[in-house]
Amino acid sequence: MLEILDVTKNIAVTNPSNLCGNITCINTDEGLIFIDAGLLAREVEKFKLEMEKKFEKETIYLILTHNHNDHIFGMKPFQEVPIISTDKCKKIIEDRLETDFTTEGLKEISKQFLQNMDFFRYMGIQEQEVNEIAKFSDVEIRAPTTGFAKELILSKGKKMIIATNSGGHSLDSATIYIPSEEVLITGDEFYHSLVPLLGGLPESHENWLNALKNWENLTIKKVIPGHGIPVDFDYVSKARLFVEKMFEALYELKEKNTKDDDILKDERLMNFYGKSNWKDDEWWKMNIKALYQKIKDE
Repeated sequence: MLEILDVTKNIAVTNPSNLCGNITCINTDEGLIFIDAGLLAREVEKFKLEMEKKFEKETIYLILTHNHNDHIFGMKPFQEVPIISTDKCKKIIEDRLETDFTTEGLKEISKQFLQNMDFFRYMGIQEQEVNEIAKFSDVEIRAPTTGFAKELILSKGKKMIIATNSGGHSLDSATIYIPSEEVLITGDEFYHSLVPLLGGLPESHENWLNALKNWENLTIKKVIPGHGIPVDFDYVSKARLFVEKMFEALYELKEKNTKDDDILKDERLMNFYGKSNWKDDEWWKMNIKALYQKIKDE
């Protein structure tokens, strides 16, 4: 049974699999707006129909936070709906329609997906679930119909939805803010239990940190991350402070030409700020070293 969490009376979120990103529904006076489409179209269809029944409204938009597969492969139920994304995301998906999203391209993605089995085990995901999703049997990708460069504001009745190109996790990444609900939808700019740079190094950690800082200027009670359960904003603030100290430490260690195996001796890097959902005891060392290598390569 599909688990649906009510974040507010007008915002609900679901995630049919730990392998895909969260899918959010926003109820507005004029209709429903969905944020991201996950991986599994058949489960997304259930969520969409359930929300349309609950709110007695039709879906008017799908907004994509970025182009990564786990946020767009389930978009089949939205084939007749206008799709919004950043200009960068729109261009990437248009290009991928000629390569990755062809029959042969999807076969290659499936092959690469299955090669990450050890990574998925670290996250506690069963092999059977990975194999089933890797079939990608109901993937139908459509390019966004509308793009925006920096910010797009949708005014729907009493609700304002503000989409911003934050560009941290990936340069095409966007966040969605609903002031009237005091809710921020981050896409993969933030994960619960695993900050993005440790789940997959950000394409621009400078943009990513700026995004987290800018959130402090907004009135936010709840944050819906790209992966994991919604959290109070205080959790995000603590994560930001932790990450700032971590970057400070890594740059200092770089200046000192510290060896990879010695960086974890720095007390600022010894422990993760929260409880991780990883099953592998070495996850912290592996990810810190990966980030350190990226910083050294700059």
